[in-house]
Amino acid sequence: MAADSDGPVRSAETDKLWNEMSVDPVELHLGKDSGFTLRAYRMSDTLPGGKAKAEPEPAADEDDEDAAPLGKHAEKDDEATPEDADAPEPDAADFADDEDKADEEEDALDATPEEVPVFLTRKGKLLVFREADALVAYVKEHDDHDLAVIEEYAELQERLSTDDIVCDEDDTYELDLVVANLRGGQESWEPELLIKAAEVGRDLGYALKNESVLNSLAPGSPLDDLDETFRIVVDGGLRGKLAKRRLKKNDSQQAAIAWRGVIAKINDHVEWRG
Repeated sequence: MAADSDGPVRSAETDKLWNEMSVDPVELHLGKDSGFTLRAYRMSDTLPGGKAKAEPEPAADEDDEDAAPLGKHAEKDDEATPEDADAPEPDAADFADDEDKADEEEDALDATPEEVPVFLTRKGKLLVFREADALVAYVKEHDDHDLAVIEEYAELQERLSTDDIVCDEDDTYELDLVVANLRGGQESWEPELLIKAAEVGRDLGYALKNESVLNSLAPGSPLDDLDETFRIVVDGGLRGKLAKRRLKKNDSQQAAIAWRGVIAKINDHVEWRG
């Protein structure tokens, strides 16, 4: 349950545990089912096999000699000296090795580490536990899942108790309410609910390696534009008032259909336990 005035309140010891582990319990509501899982954020270069986004390659400069039209290269080839003509043909394997090394060096330079989410996922499934004690028992007994790669996991196994599974309101996601809220029309939309849905949707899309979910919420997508507008509304001020006008131009039914698809894809990759 969320830690609010109507539910359990975290003890100082529980706060200390999660702060020191840099892990948080997460509560997910999906359709008729709900439960708990765990999430951490780590830099991609600290995770086994972690990949960071590479910066796009700059476009070739038209004035650059290497980017010259084919005709100019042909003219240079015609000017080859007799010594060049008699030289032995280079081994293609030598070039291949050099190219591989160059590619590796370029990737190392271009890749920028980024903070990425790590969940209690296993074999492409998100493990969600209906009962807190079932989650705790699993963590203590298993390390064959993706969250086990974090440095603090062994200590978490030792210290975790059922009393520690108390979720902050920010870590409680009511995805079961999203579609109904959108269908209710712009006047009834709850920006905080929908912003949080987009947040956890992106996180789960990344953790589950689900390209369909990621694409649906990617920058420039209709759902991402809607999310950005909600954030401006929440910030308030003049921009917030203008954003409210922008919301009226959105098709609530189309937004609901799009979100229903995202939630269905997430649900397909959830393994309910306990």
